[in-house]
Amino acid sequence: MIQAGRKMQISKLAEYVANEFSDKNLTLLDEIAKFESVPIHYDNYEDAFDGMLLYDTDNKDFHIHINIDNGNNQNSKRGRFTLAHELGHFFLDEHRLGLKYGLLEPHASFHNINHKTLIELEADYFASCLLMPKDKFKNFSAEYKRITGNRKFSIDTILGLSESFQASVLSTLIRFGEVGTHEVFAVVSKDNIAQWFVKSVDFPNWKFKFKIGDIIPQTSVAGEYYTMENRKFTSIESLSADDWFNPPADDNRANRQMYEQCYYSDSYGYVISLIWFD
Repeated sequence: MIQAGRKMQISKLAEYVANEFSDKNLTLLDEIAKFESVPIHYDNYEDAFDGMLLYDTDNKDFHIHINIDNGNNQNSKRGRFTLAHELGHFFLDEHRLGLKYGLLEPHASFHNINHKTLIELEADYFASCLLMPKDKFKNFSAEYKRITGNRKFSIDTILGLSESFQASVLSTLIRFGEVGTHEVFAVVSKDNIAQWFVKSVDFPNWKFKFKIGDIIPQTSVAGEYYTMENRKFTSIESLSADDWFNPPADDNRANRQMYEQCYYSDSYGYVISLIWFD
């Protein structure tokens, strides 16, 4: 876990860079690399990595390698996050200098939501802040309802932000949980197993009816998807707080109307359960 002070340091640096190289909500990653004289190499590396920052000791310069075999195509959302992650390794002094002076071994970066070292978590967080600077993200979150004419919160809010900032749905969801404008709880599952969750700070701290690595609650919308031969439910569904949680009996917030809506990733096989209050 990244400490609060370190997260603030990383976010300030990433957002400063983003504000220097942006076109409305879009962070111009290629322009950043070009300005820093860091060549980007998109090539076929099979399943060796998603991205890698290497220091060339002969020419005394850095290079970023992006693996298109894993779907990291130039200007795709996945490719943009991978590039932003590697730029994180470059801009964070401890990472860059560690590679330059041999204090850190060159390492392969992978899109993996379950196990990450601290250095990878820091590069992920830098990427998130670089692609989705806090003020722009919050402002667009607040404006989204007016822009679209849709005054109800839903998964479409997350998808709209993902499109506007050209960031992956998962990274957008995580960022929204941190700096968004609606209290949310989301669970990412695969093969009926809870992989991880994200929660906004204003969502109640209730005990879950599941643990990471366990089967998700079968009374949830996502649970019905898995038990009904992968029948997709994409509409907003009403549910009770006790479908996902064990709220305290004296907590009146449990009486509020709760909703769940699912997003299904056919490419990567995961299901996002987005949960929120009216």
